[in-house]
Amino acid sequence: MTRQDTAARKGAAKKAKNGGGKYAALSMIALYAFAVLAVLLAISVFVRHSTQQQGAALRALYTPPSPAAAQAADPAPAGEEKPAVIPARFEELYEINQELIGWLRVGALVDEPVVYRDNEYYLHHSFRGNASNSGTVFADVENDRWAHDAYVVLYGHNIRGGDKFGPLAQYRELDCLKESPLISWDTISGDDAALYAVFSVFDASMLPDSEDYFYLRRFDELRTGGDEAMQLLIDELRERSLYDVPIDVAPQDGLLALVTCSYSNSDGRLMVFARRLRASESAEDVCSAVALASVREAQN
Repeated sequence: MTRQDTAARKGAAKKAKNGGGKYAALSMIALYAFAVLAVLLAISVFVRHSTQQQGAALRALYTPPSPAAAQAADPAPAGEEKPAVIPARFEELYEINQELIGWLRVGALVDEPVVYRDNEYYLHHSFRGNASNSGTVFADVENDRWAHDAYVVLYGHNIRGGDKFGPLAQYRELDCLKESPLISWDTISGDDAALYAVFSVFDASMLPDSEDYFYLRRFDELRTGGDEAMQLLIDELRERSLYDVPIDVAPQDGLLALVTCSYSNSDGRLMVFARRLRASESAEDVCSAVALASVREAQN
């Protein structure tokens, strides 16, 4: 064997050794990344399971009023948001959190307590006040007269797995609207829950420069503009809705808005609007009317 052959063999062996070392290093990096992802997934599953358990525990403390009583409950007298005596169905929940203002049920989709404080704290805190990415459903800070405001806005995170307002995404399907047409809004100031009928569902942007912008927080305009301002809002909600819902909506009815994050727009929100049932209406009649809803034709 010549010197050249020997040198070539040594060079090849060195390259093989170096290549094997690189392969081993890459394998270790891949294994480490996989382990990190596995841990993050396990943490995510644990947190979701824990959140669901906490939600179930809170639901066990709430006893809803009978469906018959909830059909068209009278609003609380003006200026009496927080009653002197908390209704028995809320007592245990109120002991946990004195910022509780009510309980929201959206068909078979949402079943959550609602709080009032500001527009920041409950984005990142649970009902018990612990740090939480799931947050808690809360009323807009402008709804300080939430017991009788004509326009109430409730916010909740879009959480996968069925928590908070995540299930509202199902309203993008007409079948969901027909299966869950009613919302029960039960406040600590009333003897009974009030029912609301969904009449508008759409995605929008919160960016004023976007062509899909929707002016959600128009509280001052509605308070000073009277029925005319409310009618303008109702007309816009009908125009933007995914559906034609054949129920009458009047400025005197009272509106409830449910708002959650949406990824259909920049700084997007999915919005579900409902109007309060009237004393002359039955839940059955309203459900029958919503069952006739249809998808609106695309607008030019």
